[in-house]
Amino acid sequence: MCTPNTELQFCTCVEGDIYEVKDIYIWTLSMYIDSKKSMIRGKIMKSTEDFENGISAENIISKLNEENIFDFEYTPKERDTLHISFNAENREEYKYFSLIFRDGIWRKGRNPVFVSVEKSIAKGELKVLYKEENKFIKYCDDLKLKFGIDIPESIKVRCANLKNDSEDPTYLAIKNFKEYKIFYKLEFIKHIVNTHFKTFPKPENSDRLQILVNEAQNRFSLLENKFISEKTNVSFLNRCFKDFDNNIEECFFVAIPIKEEYLIINGSFSGKIVFKSKKDKRYFKDNSQKLKFEDFEKL
Repeated sequence: MCTPNTELQFCTCVEGDIYEVKDIYIWTLSMYIDSKKSMIRGKIMKSTEDFENGISAENIISKLNEENIFDFEYTPKERDTLHISFNAENREEYKYFSLIFRDGIWRKGRNPVFVSVEKSIAKGELKVLYKEENKFIKYCDDLKLKFGIDIPESIKVRCANLKNDSEDPTYLAIKNFKEYKIFYKLEFIKHIVNTHFKTFPKPENSDRLQILVNEAQNRFSLLENKFISEKTNVSFLNRCFKDFDNNIEECFFVAIPIKEEYLIINGSFSGKIVFKSKKDKRYFKDNSQKLKFEDFEKL
């Protein structure tokens, strides 16, 4: 599917190691040098020929066979290849396809993976540009600016093609955004419990900790990367968070409510719709030193 109102831009302007930059589209142009012997055997991950946002094998083949689409002078040679991938933070969202120049035209395909010697010609970021302002992308940009929220690329791709009066629940949740919350990960909960009860071992402190943890689910600022509250002292949780080097990915999932469900926007479940588990998880240090916390399940 070719997304209307978009154009593609092949850039070579990314500084540093481009593969360290996540959630961007990367292109790699290579020339064929020779074949080699190899004892390596294996299966190659199946390609995705249409990313559903204007980036597709068919669309790019058409452009390559009409003109030079790169920002440098380039004349293709036999068996040159162009590899395009989405370098996803969440490995499950990774996708790619490859094109090869054979018999004077670009087509789908690649040189044999394990026995080909290739040399890189150039690489960079493939940008999807909207000719006119896309309202959903504007909603996403606003959330990034105001709250530090990065909407997963898979959600952008799907919802950018919907009309502004769409009743799609995910589209509406982002369009009419009100709040987000966090789901704690078990390792962070364990650290909270063990740290807290070293200082406050009395049983009654378990209830105080429970109240703090519950309230803080809606008190984390992505922009400032810490818990913030005008009414509740959250300094203890921020100290625990600092013990994890302020790494969100190790401590919790960030979620946007969608009616009775949630859109996870980070970590291994990024872009997935989940629902809150009926039963809370519990972590016991002992019978008096314990903590329960919300969990979620995939649809």
